Amino acid sequence: MNAWNGARPTRGIDGAIAVLLATVSLVVVFVAAAATREWPLFSLLPPGGSVADFQPAQREDLHRTFFTIWASLLLAAPALALLPMAGASALAARLWRICWTASLLVFAVHFWWAVAVMFGHDWSRVLHTPRVTAPRLDTVFAVWWCVDVALAWTVRSDRRWVRLQRAGVHLLAFVLFFVGAAREGELALSRTLGWSFAAVVGLGLAVWLWRRISRPATAR
Repeated sequence: MNAWNGARPTRGIDGAIAVLLATVSLVVVFVAAAATREWPLFSLLPPGGSVADFQPAQREDLHRTFFTIWASLLLAAPALALLPMAGASALAARLWRICWTASLLVFAVHFWWAVAVMFGHDWSRVLHTPRVTAPRLDTVFAVWWCVDVALAWTVRSDRRWVRLQRAGVHLLAFVLFFVGAAREGELALSRTLGWSFAAVVGLGLAVWLWRRISRPATAR
């Protein structure tokens, strides 16, 4: 039996774990944002900008926005690392789906907090602030991610078209998370998270390649 389909009987349990993981992550994020609301961790003036995007009173919400994307990145890292092995391992498939779903739930909070709370649903501000590098691409990615997670819970994941689109959205996730954290992060911690994210994903790919090369030809 294909490992993707072998994970189906545990769908209810896996869904509950994903929701719990996302909830715990969000609680930690919001507590951290409240604890650091007086700290000027992030500039109110966007990089390369001439006018501040936000007011000092929005600092806690700014921290929530940054911390939620960090939490989403941390949850996405094992998902991207496990994806190559998910087709051959039921455990990897389960863990991938849990982490990928939990990361999306946290990302959805980040996306809403940024657009609705920080920018007040003003898309002209979102599209023209230097703080957001590729708002249109980010929006496409968010929708695509939702579609992929929906497919992960409802459609046979061993279908070729599902696997191809899944590889595409994971590749886009890697690029956006890595560039946003490692290349454009304001803090050393953000850049460290970005490079650590890349290392985890690279390690997962290396393990998959090693297992594939070391398997007997008859088992491939």
